[in-house]
Amino acid sequence: MATEQIVRDLLEVNSRLFDHRPILQGHIRAFVKEFEEKRGDREVARLDKVKVLLTDMKDKYIPETQSGLDTFLTNIEAKVRVALEVCKKIEEKENNVEVGFLDLQRGRRREEWDVFMQQQFEKSAKVDEDMDSEMKKVSAEYVELEKNLDKIPITAQ
Repeated sequence: MATEQIVRDLLEVNSRLFDHRPILQGHIRAFVKEFEEKRGDREVARLDKVKVLLTDMKDKYIPETQSGLDTFLTNIEAKVRVALEVCKKIEEKENNVEVGFLDLQRGRRREEWDVFMQQQFEKSAKVDEDMDSEMKKVSAEYVELEKNLDKIPITAQ
């Protein structure tokens, strides 16, 4: 029995020296207890506030928002459809008017262009006539000068 008692004593000493589980468990329990006491009340209060906010949202804000959106979106949709129809009518009207207007403008510009080109041809013809008459005058003067040169006697000096 003495050996059994020695073995028990050695095991007890060994567990006290090397087995820290009981001490750690005591510290962990104390920490958890302190944490739960200090934070627990704050967390419960926060959770209650969140619960109240969510309940208000569910009961009050979401139905109000949904009914408002239903009303306003229906009105907006109707107004957009009316605006779209007005835009289509304006576009059709513009296309019809624009085609006729563009044809008129093209015809007017074509006539202006024809008149402009006719004026340019007339100016060009007048410049050509003036040039020919000036060339004839200059040629006649040179012919006259040559005749006068032939009449002048050449004397040697």
